[in-house]
Amino acid sequence: MAPGLSAAGQRRPRGAGPRDKAYHNRLASFEGLTQVLAQQQAVLAEANPTAAAARSTMSPALQAMTWHQRSMDDTPAGRELRRNWQRQIILETQALDATRARYQKEHLSLVARGQAASLPEARRMLLKWFAPMTAAIQREQQRIIEGAKGIDRKVYGPYLLLLEPEQLAVLTMHSVINAIVAAEDAGGGAFSSPGQARVTRLSLTIGKAVEGQVNLEKLQQEAHLHNLKRKEVKALYLKGAALRDKLQQLRRADPGAQLPEEDWQEWLATGIALREQGEVLPLDPHDWYQKADFDDRLRKLAAGCKVPKDGSVSVQRVQAMAKRVLQGQEVSWHSDILAKIGVVLMKLLADSCRIEVRRPGGGIQSVPAFWHKLELGHDGSARGIWKKYGILCAHEHIMAKIKPHQMVEVFLPQYLPMLVPPVPWIRNNMGGHLTLRNTVMRIRGSRLQQEMLDAADQETAEGRGPGLSKVYDALNALGSTAWSINPDVFRVVETVWAWGGGICDIPPKLNIPLPPELKHGFRQHAAPGQLQFYSVTREDVRARRTEISRLQKKNRELHSLRCDMEYKLAIAREFVKEPRFYFPHNVDFRGRAYPMHPHLNHLGADLSRGLLQFAEGRPLGENGMFWLYIQAANLWGQGVDKLPLWGRYKWVQDHLAQVVENARDPFHISTHLRRSSSSSSSSSSSRSSGSDGSSSSDGSKPRQQLSRAEQRELLAELLASKAVQSKIPYWWKAENPFQFLATCFEIARANASGDPAKYVSRLPVHQDGSCNGLQHYAALGRDLSGGFAVNLCPSDKPQDVYTEISALVKKRVAADAAAGVPEAKAIMKHTTVDRKLVKQTVMTSVYGVTFVGARAQIGNRLKERGFEDNQFMYKVSCYSAKVTLECLHEMFENAKHTMHWLSECARLIAKEGHGVMWHTPLGLPVVQPYRRKDRQHVRTLLQRLVLVENNDDLPIMKQRQRTAFPPNYIHSIDSSHMMLTASACRQEGIDFAGVHDSFWTHAGTVERMNELLREKFIELHSQPLLEKLLEEFQQLYPGIEFPPVPPKGELDLDQLREATYFFS
Repeated sequence: MAPGLSAAGQRRPRGAGPRDKAYHNRLASFEGLTQVLAQQQAVLAEANPTAAAARSTMSPALQAMTWHQRSMDDTPAGRELRRNWQRQIILETQALDATRARYQKEHLSLVARGQAASLPEARRMLLKWFAPMTAAIQREQQRIIEGAKGIDRKVYGPYLLLLEPEQLAVLTMHSVINAIVAAEDAGGGAFSSPGQARVTRLSLTIGKAVEGQVNLEKLQQEAHLHNLKRKEVKALYLKGAALRDKLQQLRRADPGAQLPEEDWQEWLATGIALREQGEVLPLDPHDWYQKADFDDRLRKLAAGCKVPKDGSVSVQRVQAMAKRVLQGQEVSWHSDILAKIGVVLMKLLADSCRIEVRRPGGGIQSVPAFWHKLELGHDGSARGIWKKYGILCAHEHIMAKIKPHQMVEVFLPQYLPMLVPPVPWIRNNMGGHLTLRNTVMRIRGSRLQQEMLDAADQETAEGRGPGLSKVYDALNALGSTAWSINPDVFRVVETVWAWGGGICDIPPKLNIPLPPELKHGFRQHAAPGQLQFYSVTREDVRARRTEISRLQKKNRELHSLRCDMEYKLAIAREFVKEPRFYFPHNVDFRGRAYPMHPHLNHLGADLSRGLLQFAEGRPLGENGMFWLYIQAANLWGQGVDKLPLWGRYKWVQDHLAQVVENARDPFHISTHLRRSSSSSSSSSSSRSSGSDGSSSSDGSKPRQQLSRAEQRELLAELLASKAVQSKIPYWWKAENPFQFLATCFEIARANASGDPAKYVSRLPVHQDGSCNGLQHYAALGRDLSGGFAVNLCPSDKPQDVYTEISALVKKRVAADAAAGVPEAKAIMKHTTVDRKLVKQTVMTSVYGVTFVGARAQIGNRLKERGFEDNQFMYKVSCYSAKVTLECLHEMFENAKHTMHWLSECARLIAKEGHGVMWHTPLGLPVVQPYRRKDRQHVRTLLQRLVLVENNDDLPIMKQRQRTAFPPNYIHSIDSSHMMLTASACRQEGIDFAGVHDSFWTHAGTVERMNELLREKFIELHSQPLLEKLLEEFQQLYPGIEFPPVPPKGELDLDQLREATYFFS
């Protein structure tokens, strides 16, 4: 069950139990909170002459919580808003509590396993302390080398020099973090508490960690030497085996044959070399190099040199292995040495690590993160002796960061759909939910990006420009669309899940069974009266192990899918009776909009989309039924969605009986009931027939539902008949089955209403772009031929760019095959050049796919068609990728120039060490976050730790900045088009939802949305976008000489208004 979802259920009746009383108590408390906030708002309004000024004095959190207050009047709508506002706050606070509980559970689990240093906040502190701690250890090691005087330096000094400073630093910090958060019975010691640890015990822990790491490295060195020896021994055995094979070949022709003298001497020399390596050979040289002995010996050699990897083994196991393998070496250090090593590292930690805290009077102060003190405490013995103990104490701010109950404000809660309209975005840190912390952009660690967002908001506040107002308007329009759960599809999904799943992308509830154990046993020997034991071959064992590994991986994937399915269903169950809910949106760093709720939303897969519908309905109107038919054909796919609009409409008309049957009986249950009833009635008739031959009837009514056993039988029958297309439900065959089924329900109800034009529909109807990235490239470069291929020009039927490219590739391959090119001849002989072969490469070309990526994509298609994965297939895939990219560039000549120009500009910027920055047409600042992360890899006994630092001061990734800029720029353009359309639809009162290049609205408003999206596309690309981008680059990077904008083609954007299949 999703956290906090109970707040989203129906209104609970009063007096229904203690949980309901608590619920209403919380509602009452929030009613009081509402009054307090209203009073605060009134006071602020009196102190400030305008409401806007009053609100500007509030904190963002208070503004968000009071945003809906203006509409909470005594009207029915106002009272309903007040109730939902209260429930929404409870929903968010419960989600926060649930997140805190999950963090506490993870925290306790990590502490119990001694892995508290893996906590996110602990990792951040380790990152800050790593450099000063490493430097302090380096200075200490230098003093040891120079022979400087110091307490116990000559004792612990030689041991500290056995490891690198980075390893010692991580071992120390890891041990200390685990110790200060451990409970008393988990290593903290008597009278110690979280936040402090006994020096004696902690010093031994650190010393043992150092000892274990040293022994681990010795084991690894020993394993390396053992591996070298194993290779030599293996080579000698293989040499001997080759001589034995030669001897056996001679004896097949002549049983008494012997090896030539030269080979016999080599036979003896090889055996002597093996004995010198410590191998034990039979006394008789003629028995050497037997295959069974040879295989068994190599297997034992391989097993004898296995050493655990860093981080995969405990200190105790390393010590046990070291005592067994490192005989004659010092593997166990005296406890005095362990304690002295631990104390000196602990002191270096206390001296070098600091933490920043706020002073009471303001400002930041750097204070020690750890310190040492003496405390009087009970020794825990029966005699009750009190002693002074040394304690290592951690600053309270450290514990505040790694103790979950004090980290509520920095959690990332599970964002759930909202019961009230989202708070409108008015600043980059205010909008969306009422109480949860929200930001308008999902920033990837860039301080510069945040500064640019703040500057844009400041520009708006000072009246110097629009700032991010257009982006905020679009996000508010997307968030204002009300949704609800489609009850018909929800019932079908629940039924499929209850029956066990396994159909239409719903994962099965049961794991795939593993193969059975291989059988050993006895069989009759050739000799009479004797039994012979038989086993299985090594190949069979290896094959079974491989199959088990594959199935276990598949079962893990199924488990993940089942968890995701359960989460989606949990949300759907709780919100299915809600009349409406909302998805607040924010953007990624490129400007693409996403719902903040990550699971059940319209950007999800077919199941999520099928479960959702608009909360507000609209009459279909004159042409709404036509667009429902188009929706059904598009969702069916399988080539029907590539037909002209009239062809798609006719296809649905021809299959209307199946569509209605899908809605009436999605699982063919009536057929199953009729079959069951007929079989039972026939048996009853035979039993009840009288002597006169007449049959009697009991007059029972036909059955209306199946028993559980019959349900399982029906599902098994449907699953078993998947291969027989005529026996499975029709909607299962669609490319998007659940969305297709939702459309079937809507079409059936509209037809059954008697007047489809007046039928109120809630189903979202999609209009999808035709390879939308290439559409924007063609519009930027005014590419006429490319624009026609992606439906920017009027035509009688939709153009399919993938089919067009495949036709060009096929023509080129045929010509090359005639010219004798072997790769082309192989393609002509063994496969066909079709749409599927080139689709992925063409589709990803707009996202900067490289030749290597294109070769891999086409290689995968060739393997699916039976090509063996060998050197020749590699050559064929290279040839195919080269031809496909050339044909693509040939068709999109001007678009290719635009892509190359964008890439060249990014290359010049990255060459100077700068990251690429620009503003989208709506004014959103974009900073590419690709920088070389500062990584410190430290291998330790406890774990292999990678300390990563990501900030704007790190050097950029030049290659990534160059290759990512063209697709990122196109993403910023297509997101601007979607946002402009969303704002225009909201202004006209049209419900709108966007999935990047797929625009959704009611069937009755599709035509108007089509007009708006075309107008906004023309408006967007009528601007000199590339010229503005060049001008911005010249201002941001004045020392760089950029190439001129490439010349444009002859595409007329105005004819886009008549391009039927631009979005369809």
